[in-house]
Amino acid sequence: MKYTDEFLQEVKDRNDILDVVDSYVPLKKKGNNYWGLCPFHNEKTPSFSVYPPKQIFHCFGCGEGGDVITFVMKYENASYPEAIRILAERAGIQIVEKEDNGEDRARRARSDVIKQINSDAAAFYMNNLRSVHGEKGLKYFKDRGLTDETIAHFALGYSGTGGREVVEYLRSKGHSDEMIIAAGIATNSENHGMSSPFFSRVMFPIINLDKKVIGFGGRVLGDGEPKYLNTKETEVFDKRRNLYGYNFAKRSRKRYYILCEGYMDVISMHQAGFDSAIASLGTAFTEEQAAMIKRDRVDVYLAYDMDEAGEKAAARAVNILAKVGITPKRISISPCKDPDEFITKNGVEQFQKRLDNAENGFLYIEDRVRDRYDLSDPEERYKCQKEIVENLWMFAGDEVKMSSYAASISERYGYPKSEISKLLEETRPREYKKAEAGPVTRAYTPPKKSSGREKSSYLPAESSLLTWLTDEPEIYKVVKKYLKADDFSPGPCRAVAEKTFELLEEGNFSVDALFDGLEDEGVKSEATGLLQNSAPEIDTAEKRMEMLKDLIVKVMERKCEMMSSSDDSEKDLKIFNLRLEIDKLKSGKLNLSEEE
Repeated sequence: MKYTDEFLQEVKDRNDILDVVDSYVPLKKKGNNYWGLCPFHNEKTPSFSVYPPKQIFHCFGCGEGGDVITFVMKYENASYPEAIRILAERAGIQIVEKEDNGEDRARRARSDVIKQINSDAAAFYMNNLRSVHGEKGLKYFKDRGLTDETIAHFALGYSGTGGREVVEYLRSKGHSDEMIIAAGIATNSENHGMSSPFFSRVMFPIINLDKKVIGFGGRVLGDGEPKYLNTKETEVFDKRRNLYGYNFAKRSRKRYYILCEGYMDVISMHQAGFDSAIASLGTAFTEEQAAMIKRDRVDVYLAYDMDEAGEKAAARAVNILAKVGITPKRISISPCKDPDEFITKNGVEQFQKRLDNAENGFLYIEDRVRDRYDLSDPEERYKCQKEIVENLWMFAGDEVKMSSYAASISERYGYPKSEISKLLEETRPREYKKAEAGPVTRAYTPPKKSSGREKSSYLPAESSLLTWLTDEPEIYKVVKKYLKADDFSPGPCRAVAEKTFELLEEGNFSVDALFDGLEDEGVKSEATGLLQNSAPEIDTAEKRMEMLKDLIVKVMERKCEMMSSSDDSEKDLKIFNLRLEIDKLKSGKLNLSEEE
């Protein structure tokens, strides 16, 4: 799938990279850049930077970089057309397509086949539920209080007692064994042949926002293990980046999500009218799911089970949601075990009351910490206080919120503020460098070099000069009097210089044109790091020209260094002449108004 140039430009223009990235990753401004924890690799010190002037991002830790489209592709694990569609829908732009190439068509066709296989499997399971073979499954749903309407709404089904019936059905629909395996519906083994792992299970189709079935969850009926089984990850299904019930909840008019643990909790709550309920997919709540929620809602309620596992899950969810700037509320459903049981026994009105009286999630888990300690014992009391204060570090990066919750803890539990400050220092994680402003702040320190691969002291000058040149193309008429593109270091610096100089000579320079002209994806990623320095903020034209002269001189000196290690038989003479040019430039002045 391809798009017109005008359409692509409109998508970029109406999706500011700072707004888009900040909806996924919490960012903090430092200088002209915005910093946060990289979503593409595990790190504890922010090295992920967004540079709004050029609409680019770069991670100085793992080297990933690009524009707003690249970010969405990488974060959402989306193809280029899918990323465009996501951004277009975000900005309310009508999609305009051109004829796509064979590779795109083949990839999309394969994904469409996998989704169709899932859809056909869902139809098989639904029909099976209503047949004599599905009586056991239908009884399970009815015993859980589900109506026929709800069963149909969520497309619930039953797998049957064997794992081969669905394979034969899908074959009869014309699907190949290869694609049935690719969809995660079946596996092929030497002992059992083609067979589905879903048997003797009630089936919960997982549906995306396009109303396509992308996977399944299956609950065993009886004593089999595992109790719940999910589709393995496929080309269309990533359990970390999807949520059960999300296809319905996203369209809810409610301004909040209710986060549950299980499929049945979600279904029961939707049936009771709480149609913004969602759940993770057989795994612990993830940062990717938190980012999905952040894009849609600002309020989240936790309706996790009241047992030990549920309390741990709630604490984890509070911590993860805090990273995207959301502090959820915890719904107490005691004395019942889970929301499904509570609604069945107490009704909708009582659950609404519990929701209305939900407690701040952070303070709730802090109260649970106190429940675990014997506060009459001084040592136990100290350990409790230390753990409570240590939890404040989940707000690291948001100084105001961290200070606010520190004050709440002081008032709630009677802890002197001086003790909280001391314990914050005592529990400070190593990844949080000590900030100058005090114990409840966090320093975002930009890395000093882009990736560790570049060791020359001249590269910062080349990077600064290229950044300045791409920020203010008018200085090119001065720069080109002294430098050519091949004066820059081989690799990303020279590639960026070559394309920049070429576009400036043609009078067609733009940052988008520059990145479009860099064919090597590795160079593109490196370029996003090279071009993230800010043009110097100097108050007089004279000082600016002195700074520009200094950068040009350093690049020229770098060229001398490169020439000295070459095999050129005339290198000594060339270096001598270049040194004369450098000395002349050092003793003179640059003027932006100079004519060529």
